[in-house]
Amino acid sequence: MRIPITATLLTVLAGTARAEPPDAYCEHVQGVADAQSATLFAPDLFASFGYVDQPETVMVPDSTANDVRITAGLRYRLSGIYEGIVTKKRAKADCKRHEALEQVQGDTTYRALEARAAVLGDAMAKADKMLAAADADLDKRRATAQEVTATRLRVDELRELAADTQRQLDALPAPASKSNARAMDAYYAADAEVEQQEAALRRAKAIDVSFRFGFDKFAGGDDDSPYFAVVTVGVNLGVLFQGSGNKRAARGQARLIREEAGAEMASTDTRMRSLLVIESKREEETGILAADLKQQLDALDDLGGSEAKRYRQTVWFDWVKASAEHAYHAAHAASLREILGEESP
Repeated sequence: MRIPITATLLTVLAGTARAEPPDAYCEHVQGVADAQSATLFAPDLFASFGYVDQPETVMVPDSTANDVRITAGLRYRLSGIYEGIVTKKRAKADCKRHEALEQVQGDTTYRALEARAAVLGDAMAKADKMLAAADADLDKRRATAQEVTATRLRVDELRELAADTQRQLDALPAPASKSNARAMDAYYAADAEVEQQEAALRRAKAIDVSFRFGFDKFAGGDDDSPYFAVVTVGVNLGVLFQGSGNKRAARGQARLIREEAGAEMASTDTRMRSLLVIESKREEETGILAADLKQQLDALDDLGGSEAKRYRQTVWFDWVKASAEHAYHAAHAASLREILGEESP
């Protein structure tokens, strides 16, 4: 009897060995699930020792009877195995929900940074040519050291902005797909799975299937077979009335995710729509600024002279930075609209 139970226990516990979760949140929830399921998978050791008062009249008198009783053994909750498995599934679904939300947030930011990096990358080639031309003008005494230093500082500022954008890009995972359309569906599906596993846990707690074996004897007695093995089944009849409550809980959770934001679920529809309003406004503002600077550049093309050339370079650097920010906010807003299923204005 002991060998199969031990083998079963070792097989179940072996399933807890896994690679370290890639995320701190997943590490926490899965670690908690492992700790909880460990006690659900393992058997209980029980023992009792005490005096039991026997009646004065017995069916078979025994002059050697002793009223001290010893009971010990193991109790294995077979239903606990199911609870442990569901506990692990619930943690896995919770981790999947967290990763889906992180992916949504990361995808929108990644695409916005990617758009900014593209603008800055194209501009850097021209900026380097401007700096090289300024150095050549200095050698030929057609420009002052102050003018060349000013150009170099502007080029360095642009280069640092491009490098910082690239660092932020490298810190984010690349989007899993080229489209963000209905990306929140994966998050909602994972959250629904969490609620399903929690409902399964609530049902499992109403059912108890246990196997007990051990020995039970009176001290000094001569029982031929003090060993026992018992299977017990217990069902709380409240499980018959859990269905409606679980359905209400699932509906409420779905509404909560879409309408309200808890501290750990900052990117719900409501919050993302608020962010979309902000990004759309910034897209409009930076677009106006970039368009105004572009008009100034076009007007300066018709002017000659070194002063006009230097002023045009100044305006060009401002235009590049404004264009980069406009590309960032435009791409961010477009990603949010795609996620929320809204059409571009």
